[in-house]
Amino acid sequence: MDLDGRDRELAARYLAENAALREALGVSNGVELVPHYLGEGEHNRNFWFADPRTGRKFVLRINVSPQPFHDKQIAYEFAALQLLAESGRAPLPLYLDASPEAPGEGALVESFCEGDRLDFDNLRPGDLQCATQLMADIHAVRIDDAEHRPLYRPTDPLRGLFDECVARFKTYRSSGCEDASLTRWTERFIAAAQDTLDTPSDPAECRHIVNTETLAAHFLIPKGSAEAAAANIEGWRNNPGFFVDWERPIVGEVAQDLAYFVAPTTTFWDSTFFFTAEQANSIIEEYWRAVDGRFPRGSFDGRFRAFRMMTALRSTTWFCKAMTTYLGRDGGHMTERTREKFPLYLADEFMEMLARDCFEL
Repeated sequence: MDLDGRDRELAARYLAENAALREALGVSNGVELVPHYLGEGEHNRNFWFADPRTGRKFVLRINVSPQPFHDKQIAYEFAALQLLAESGRAPLPLYLDASPEAPGEGALVESFCEGDRLDFDNLRPGDLQCATQLMADIHAVRIDDAEHRPLYRPTDPLRGLFDECVARFKTYRSSGCEDASLTRWTERFIAAAQDTLDTPSDPAECRHIVNTETLAAHFLIPKGSAEAAAANIEGWRNNPGFFVDWERPIVGEVAQDLAYFVAPTTTFWDSTFFFTAEQANSIIEEYWRAVDGRFPRGSFDGRFRAFRMMTALRSTTWFCKAMTTYLGRDGGHMTERTREKFPLYLADEFMEMLARDCFEL
């Protein structure tokens, strides 16, 4: 859905009047920069624009609300992109405006990344290999204790997710908008996930920048990746595309990103696709081939199992909280996708699948 004219006018005025932005990008004041709607999420609205002299394209990202663990969202994202620049797999941060005069809650400009969004319903040969290579290359950017300070580093990422889920469930239970079936399923899932909290881990492995929301839309696959994969495996090894949208990165464990990527709660939101157990295992092994010894596997397998449960619990408790928003006394805005998917996620058939495939119940 496109944004209304006022939002585009705001972006156009900002691009026209911000001399510091133009200087950072090497664009003269006399050149018209025209914003085009690119997309939006809970936290950011995005426009692309180009320098008509050179054809170089950029993305203007305007923050509209912060993530829960920090209050300067746009500066946080910019810092993450600075750390990720050496990977060559993320947008390059080019300009930051966290001043009171910035639109919304702040703005940044990053390089425009070309590619096709990963589409689970229309997978081409090589697409999943590109996705695993992108995650491996991002995760291979190791940072020391001084460098990680701009980014949130939970003491225990697994327990942090669990606590977040439990808090969400408590809010739902006290809302007066309970669904008895959803409550029963969620209580079972919480009990199963709680049993994984003591899964052994090595603090040394909690030193990777992880996106935490490895949605298909965050993977931009090069056009022609199918042909490259069919002709030469190095085609997607050397050019897997870009990993975009860095709203909520943390310093954590790679198992969190892999578990989120293959979870049925993730793939079903954007498609009708589910990984079989065999396919999920294949993705994991492809990922470790892409890592190629740059960091050890360590306690990954046990933590992956735990994070897989926590990912499914995170989704289930999100729907608990969403029920209080969408179905509460005052109601709430529901997108077409949410309207379509909401009842499917809450169906007993879907919950039974989660119980079997994610929670091992």
